[in-house]
This record gives sequence, structure tokens and C-alpha cells, in this order.
Amino acid sequence: MPQLRPISKEDYPFIYECQTDLRNLHLWWEDRDLYSYESFVDDFQRRLRRFIHTFCIIEHNNEPVGFIYNYNTDFVDKYTYLCVYLKPEATAQGLGKMVTYDFLKFLYTQFGFRKVYAEIKGYNEPSLKITQRNGFVEEGCLKNHTWFDGKYWDLYIMTLYLTKKLFE
Repeated sequence: MPQLRPISKEDYPFIYECQTDLRNLHLWWEDRDLYSYESFVDDFQRRLRRFIHTFCIIEHNNEPVGFIYNYNTDFVDKYTYLCVYLKPEATAQGLGKMVTYDFLKFLYTQFGFRKVYAEIKGYNEPSLKITQRNGFVEEGCLKNHTWFDGKYWDLYIMTLYLTKKLFE
């Protein structure tokens, strides 16, 4: 059973390894640049202070297999953005769905968020399908927004409305 735990500085090498894994970098990391470890730590700590609200490590069998966090949080309008990352070898096992449910329940009960957004690039069809299967709806689409593999792709803004019924 996967579990969530708070991040610690000891997790930075794992996160750096994930961030620089060229197999998936294009799917989720906006910068698409490779940093030295020292530059990564500086940038990541800045993001934790200014951009990221809650960041957790996903563990399975006592090993880190990914992470989940929310960002661009608005406490007045009660929305936030969600990012879930699993190492390629940890996908297609249902781990992401289980921990995402727990994470969203935490955000709902602790902070009262009513909406969660996920930004997904058009070429990331597996993530689009997963969000749709799990109750996210398309709230917007930025046409020809992201350059990848020789062309521009749409960026989908997917939304999940958090309600008490969702977590009963």
C-alpha cells in the first residue's frame, strides 16, 4: 500500500533524480532545463518557500517512488493546483490514484479547498485519461501553448471539484 510522508532534506537527491530523468522530464517540468544538484537545491528551496504549499513523498514498500504537491494556492477563492509524479517503473499500479485521494482529502479537510486544477500538456494522453476517469473535467484549453517534439501542443486545464460527498 503506498503512503505519503512529509518531505525532508534527505529526499532532495531523490527529487533531483526524478527531475533530471529524461524519460519524463517533458511531461511535467516546465523549465525543461537540467540543473546541477546545487542549483536544483537552491531553486527547489525557493519554490518550497514561494510557490509550493504542501509537498509529500510517495513511498511504496518503504521506498520513494514519487511525489505529490500542490501549488499556486489561493486561500481566498479556495483553489489550488496539483502535481503528481511517479517514477516510470511505479506507474500503472494504481499507486497514484490511492495517494492522490488521500492528498486531496487532506487539502479539503484541512484547508477547505473547493477546486483543484491540473495542467496537462496535450501530448500527455495517459495523464489526460487518468484525470478524466477520476472525475476531473476540462475547464479550459490553451491552444498551441507548449512546444514539444517539433510542434505546438494544447495545454488542458482540468478541474476537480472537491465536495464532502467525494470523500464519504
